[in-house]
Amino acid sequence: MKIRTKIAIQFSIIVASILAIFSIAIYLLSENYRQKEFYNSLRDRAVTTARLLIKEPQIDRQLLKVIDKNTLSTLYPAQVLVFNDSNQVAYYNYEADTIYYSPELLNRIRNSRYIETTFSNKQVVGTMYQDTLNQNYLVLAQAEDIYGKQKLENIMDTMVVGYLGAVLLTVLLGFFFAGSSLKPISKINDEISLITAYDLSKKLDTGNNKDEIATLAVNFNEMLSRLNQSFELQKSFVSNASHELRTPLAAVKSEIQVALQNDRTPEEYRTVLETLLSDNQRLIKLTNGLLELAKSESNQQIALNDLIRVDEILFKIQEEMQHTHKDYRVNIDFEEIPDDINWVTVKGKTALLKTVLSNLIDNACKYSDNKTADVIINSNSESCIVSITDTGIGIPTDEIKNVFVPFYRSKNATSYTGSGIGLSICQRIVKVLNGKISVQSEIGAGSTFTVEIPHV
Repeated sequence: MKIRTKIAIQFSIIVASILAIFSIAIYLLSENYRQKEFYNSLRDRAVTTARLLIKEPQIDRQLLKVIDKNTLSTLYPAQVLVFNDSNQVAYYNYEADTIYYSPELLNRIRNSRYIETTFSNKQVVGTMYQDTLNQNYLVLAQAEDIYGKQKLENIMDTMVVGYLGAVLLTVLLGFFFAGSSLKPISKINDEISLITAYDLSKKLDTGNNKDEIATLAVNFNEMLSRLNQSFELQKSFVSNASHELRTPLAAVKSEIQVALQNDRTPEEYRTVLETLLSDNQRLIKLTNGLLELAKSESNQQIALNDLIRVDEILFKIQEEMQHTHKDYRVNIDFEEIPDDINWVTVKGKTALLKTVLSNLIDNACKYSDNKTADVIINSNSESCIVSITDTGIGIPTDEIKNVFVPFYRSKNATSYTGSGIGLSICQRIVKVLNGKISVQSEIGAGSTFTVEIPHV
């Protein structure tokens, strides 16, 4: 079922229900008002008729019946009985046996002084009347509200016709306004159908930029921008990865071709194999970097359940780094030794955090002439902070904003071995760990990379 039809039907049902409730309420109120009005009129007629029968004995009941029949009244014909203290009929304007009464009813009237009830299709009123001689009489009157019921039926017929007409009009207007309200969405659907994976630059019309549909279009445009950016990064990744892999592969191919052109001594073949081994290690390192970069992309939904002591991870990296690279020196110290060990304990994945800190320390040693990285551990009320400082070549000010872009390398770093993906991996992993990474650098003076990760 289309949304337009669904909205129109739901709107029509709601309006129809409201109209039905109001119609029923009006009918019941009208019926209640009719009964009260008729009871009041019937009581007045009963008292008037009793007064005529008691005070004017010369008016016999036949004459009174003629007067009743020829009087325009909503109580026509009203039947009245007047009882004395012994519950005997003293006066009447109709035959007594045509009016319903019982001793029990008469006693109720004497006790309550006034009652209203119904019998068959007639309304009945019982009241007490006192004449000028202080004699008490019980007056019982009944009549059928013919004209009132006819008016009520007319009201009912009018409400039914009006209700059906209103519901029909609601359905028609519901479809019209639902279609009109959803027209911008139909327009958005048409625009979306023109957007393909090869052209994400198209944007949706945001209309008046005020209503919910405009907000939807704006959010969709922002999503398209993010998708376009993601696709561009993917293209750039594939292009850069291909370029980075092609260079060592071409070198390996060239070396093999040169080695096969002539017969060589075992020493020369050994030299070629050593060169090939070096290129192969470079390929392995690059491939591992690419795998780490891809893995950092897939770790967005990883469960961060490990409780990690940052200082212990750093000391382990220090030991491994100095064992692998004899010329590297890693100095680790606390800005201020924390009173609470939780301030240097973070939630995450040990392997991910180790990758970040290893990359940063390795870079600090690699780009410094003294091969030294100074690591300072600090903390505040929210995060554990690790600062890694070197005295290396530094990063040009206008290039700092690009250091976390995959495969980007600053101009003064091209003479050093590397692929330009280490810092990108670090940034993405830190994001996964709900932290942040920043850099401060000065050409010729060195750089400081700061990692902040929420502690437990």
